[in-house]
Amino acid sequence: MLKKTISILIAIIMALSCISVTAFAEGAVDAKVKEYLVAPSQYTNNPYYGANIENTLSGKAYTASLGNFGGYVIYEFNKNIENSDKHRYGIDFMISGNAFNSAATTQEPGQVWVSQDGATWYALAGSEHYENETNWNYSVTYQKTETNTSTYVDSLGESGNACSRSTYPLKANYPTVDFDENSLTLSGILLRKNLTPSTKNGILTSFGYVDALSWKMSDIPVNPYVENPQQNAKDGQFDISWAVDSDGMPVHLDWVKYVKVQTATFIDGGAFGEKSTEINGVNLACEENFTSDKADVEITVNGQKVKFDSNSFAKLDNLGKGVAVKVNAKNSNIYINNERTDTKLFAEAPTKGLVRIIVQTGDGEAQIFMLDVSSALPESELKLSDSTLEIQKYESAQLKANFKGVTWTSSNEDVAYVDKDGKIITINEGTATITATSPKGQTAECVVTVLPKEDTQTVSITFSVSDGTIIITPETLEVEAGIAKAYGYQVASVDHNGNKVEGTTVMDAIVAAHKAYYGDDFTRSTAENYLVMNSSFIMKSFGRSTSVCGFLVNGTMPNDGIVNPSYGTPTGYACDTATIVDGDSISYYFYQDTRYYSDMYAEFNSDSYTVSAGSKLKVNIKGYSLMEHGLSDIDTIRANYMTNLKDVDIYLYEDGELKKLATTNKKGNAKIKFTEEGEYTLVAVRKSDSEESPTVVAYSKVTVTAKKDNFIVRMFKAVYKFFAEIIKKFFDGMC
Repeated sequence: MLKKTISILIAIIMALSCISVTAFAEGAVDAKVKEYLVAPSQYTNNPYYGANIENTLSGKAYTASLGNFGGYVIYEFNKNIENSDKHRYGIDFMISGNAFNSAATTQEPGQVWVSQDGATWYALAGSEHYENETNWNYSVTYQKTETNTSTYVDSLGESGNACSRSTYPLKANYPTVDFDENSLTLSGILLRKNLTPSTKNGILTSFGYVDALSWKMSDIPVNPYVENPQQNAKDGQFDISWAVDSDGMPVHLDWVKYVKVQTATFIDGGAFGEKSTEINGVNLACEENFTSDKADVEITVNGQKVKFDSNSFAKLDNLGKGVAVKVNAKNSNIYINNERTDTKLFAEAPTKGLVRIIVQTGDGEAQIFMLDVSSALPESELKLSDSTLEIQKYESAQLKANFKGVTWTSSNEDVAYVDKDGKIITINEGTATITATSPKGQTAECVVTVLPKEDTQTVSITFSVSDGTIIITPETLEVEAGIAKAYGYQVASVDHNGNKVEGTTVMDAIVAAHKAYYGDDFTRSTAENYLVMNSSFIMKSFGRSTSVCGFLVNGTMPNDGIVNPSYGTPTGYACDTATIVDGDSISYYFYQDTRYYSDMYAEFNSDSYTVSAGSKLKVNIKGYSLMEHGLSDIDTIRANYMTNLKDVDIYLYEDGELKKLATTNKKGNAKIKFTEEGEYTLVAVRKSDSEESPTVVAYSKVTVTAKKDNFIVRMFKAVYKFFAEIIKKFFDGMC
């Protein structure tokens, strides 16, 4: 709503119609409105209050309303807003509303959020952020009625009419936001809720909100920490250093690109309508030359001096019920939570378990200190947001506890893993119990049932691992898309060309191979003991640190097929962007030559041989240079680059042991004799101690059949059989 003013004339005009006061500022702001939505209110769908929301960036005051709780605007700036110590008082930007000097009944505070990417948002913690009444996780669902007004249901379980004259927004009026024409859910920080109609309803804030104090459009900051800010400060002064995460902890941001303003109250102001944040305009702070003063600060709690870490944070253990905070800092403005004072006694610890101390000196930026005093909170029953959950495999869910500082454990990490913040990641089908433990030893549980993933992609591949010897022989491996991410690896979502990575990847196969190799020892929490990937590069694999491993899919390095003019070859895919399909063969190897990477791909002239016992089997080994030709397609390689490989040792691999059988000659040939029937595995490799380049291990199968007789024996048996039949017929005739 628009405020009453000390001017009788303006007050009379307000009673008759809405007003907008226009004034000139320093200049327009280089930004645009990315999203804008007026929550159900008397100003929703009103062409006079927000139809030209871009005018709030024009350098002239233009009044735009955000409506009831949750209504918002997002600004995208073409240049980053710097968190600069050259901005007086640390104020980096200003967003003013249309407030006048007055009491709590006329403040309509808007919460400000900032972001670097437009996706992850951080609240700028104003004076009321750490107060018990402030709800950091409030949401309300507005519902359209037949008369186009609005009812609501909120996260507190309450419902009713959303203030008088609360019109539901028409989609056509808000093209930048996609929302349902009958139901709209908005979430954010709630400072105060009171829907009992009264002009006396309101909230008094000191700093850190839009539309709370008297306004002035200028690029010159005004100190928000001064005494009696309702009279001496100005509206909407913001320091990026106030940014905090969802737990209220400070987040260091050097710059931001997006700013969001959102109505932070749900209050019925009676005859004046709802408390709706209005915006008059946006200004960026100018850089100035001034002395940046900082006072020496000493903080004591319950008489004990506090020692802070490098982030100006201290967790205080074993506090009693009360928390007495005293700040010593000469010639400074001091805030302890929402009070401008150097001494504050909390008879009971704040329910959020945090105390923020701000010390601002001279023209300099404020120093911010955080105290975790949760140990002083009386511990009620520990509760979780859910007691049971059903989640599909490779999906995640967030558990929340009603206490800070809980620790999380899983009864079966092979089924469901839980991180330090209560985020559950499912890995295999089954059941696991997630347990939260409070700092004082209380526990609460959530039983998680992991269901089969719908429409998952599973591929069956052949996978082998070598390093000059054998780690894993070619084995059939079932690989599910997403297993790498489920085990905690930060896999790429797009490849080097910007294309979305879809399906099963080589990294999925590598993780599946580690799981098959290590079994129960390979879990989400232990995975990096065996396998480490950083920025798509394997840094550790099968327990050994390395940066010199590679992979081939069907005998060649997967690539985009687009010749890069800079180096004359296509660009290869990384392990987390190379995709695989059913039937693929993956050779995963450690380079033997870690200096020049001269290793060659090698293969037998057949994947399988059949020979009779006692006969000699002739094999041929060919290969190509991985470094020179690995990015060519396999048909081109076979036609142009395959050469006979000499001095390649051929082994019999049996029961985990290698037995040398032969070495190839200069034509890449070798002869091998088997004496016993059976199924055998041949292994070919040229090791790094050879004068020739080492090779990736090659494999082939051999089936040895029954021994065949030589020519003389066969002739003797044939003659013997011939005469035996004649003699038999002779005697049969005599009978």
